[in-house]
Amino acid sequence: MTIAVAYRPDEFGTAALDWAVAQSRVSGDAIILINISKVEPRLDASFARGNHVQAITERLTAEGIPFEVRQAVGENVADTVLFEAEQAGASTLVLGIRRRSPVGKILMGSVAQAILLDATIPVVAVKP
Repeated sequence: MTIAVAYRPDEFGTAALDWAVAQSRVSGDAIILINISKVEPRLDASFARGNHVQAITERLTAEGIPFEVRQAVGENVADTVLFEAEQAGASTLVLGIRRRSPVGKILMGSVAQAILLDATIPVVAVKP
């Protein structure tokens, strides 16, 4: 079985990865780290870069957790995450969530909300 992690290099992505690592220690599941850029990756703060990816790779290797890092560019981040999770055969998807204000909910969409509503596999939402 595989745990997919919708990852961004911030406290929310770290919370999701930490949950997946803890679950993997218990279940022995592999981790698929999914990192998506909506725009040009060099301009996107949500896209994990070299040293960041290397640190994650070193951490998971040291812990003996089988893993894969998938990075892609997609106009619709939620759809791209769900596609990558499906392609990996993930049994669970974990993502970090943040609080949004009522105005924020009206003005902008939520990747987390779209993933929660559209996923065909169980989704675990964690907060830092």
